[in-house]
Amino acid sequence: MSKAHRGTGIRKEVNHGRGKCVVCGATQIKILYEQDVDGNKVKVCKFCKAASKNKAQKAAKEAKKLAPVSPE
Repeated sequence: MSKAHRGTGIRKEVNHGRGKCVVCGATQIKILYEQDVDGNKVKVCKFCKAASKNKAQKAAKEAKKLAPVSPE
């Protein structure tokens, strides 16, 4: 199968989707993922996106454990 069209979506971006991640500060890294950071939508790298997703899932799991159980 041909692989000629890989990355065509980021070729249209400024600097081919590369820049500085506002969360971790890594430079010349692909910043393709929109995240809500401090109420602002910014683009972050895939490592910061995964870290925030894992943090949110862990917090939800902890909240579920600490939630009071209603007697039925």
